[in-house]
Amino acid sequence: MFTDNNIILKQAGSTNSYALELKSTAVFKEGLVVTADFQTGGKGQRGKEWESNRGENLLLSAVIESNISIDNQFDLNILSSLSVMDCLKSYDIDSQIKWPNDILVNKCKIAGILIQNLISKNRITHTVIGIGLNINQIEFTKFYPSATSVQKELGATINISDVKYSLLNALQLRLENYRLNSDLKEEYLSNLFQKDKVATFESNNQKFMGIIRRVTKSGLLQIETENSLKEFNLQEVKMLF
Repeated sequence: MFTDNNIILKQAGSTNSYALELKSTAVFKEGLVVTADFQTGGKGQRGKEWESNRGENLLLSAVIESNISIDNQFDLNILSSLSVMDCLKSYDIDSQIKWPNDILVNKCKIAGILIQNLISKNRITHTVIGIGLNINQIEFTKFYPSATSVQKELGATINISDVKYSLLNALQLRLENYRLNSDLKEEYLSNLFQKDKVATFESNNQKFMGIIRRVTKSGLLQIETENSLKEFNLQEVKMLF
């Protein structure tokens, strides 16, 4: 699926933006993959800048024809997160998901995902799955939490193209399973960082202790506090660790 329609760039504002600029062309269809050696305006969640040295990491956007209800949009976060975990597992790297879709190794961030959807009549027609996966970068200055990379974990330089095709293969398999009505949510929850453990959070500039219990169908984080079970969206809460 992801092998025949690849655009490889030396530089882009962001691979997601580049892919979306093609939405009125014939190449914008399921299987389109855009990669770049460097992004001048790469973004992560909450609009944060994505730090990546030129030519050292995997910066990739893949297009799928989702054709799902907007009510199920968080499923795209789930299958994307599990795909990155699958890819890392093929390199013997164990990881966890920090809600909603950051990938951590030993509490350090190794990958982030940014999903952008095209919607028509309450259905998601197309999805651009943007993935930044740290491969050979050793030093990071802007990440919180601290960052790591495949090379830092394995102690060896890694071929980025090999990781790209491992990731795309994992994404294709997860997507195929999802389309066969495989329920991936429990697997997502079982790999959720700090689930069922006491953790510190911040909301409205106030810190509080709580325990992650579930993620709702729409992707809200359920945190059990001393007094109640509360639900938060991405802009409302962050975990401190």
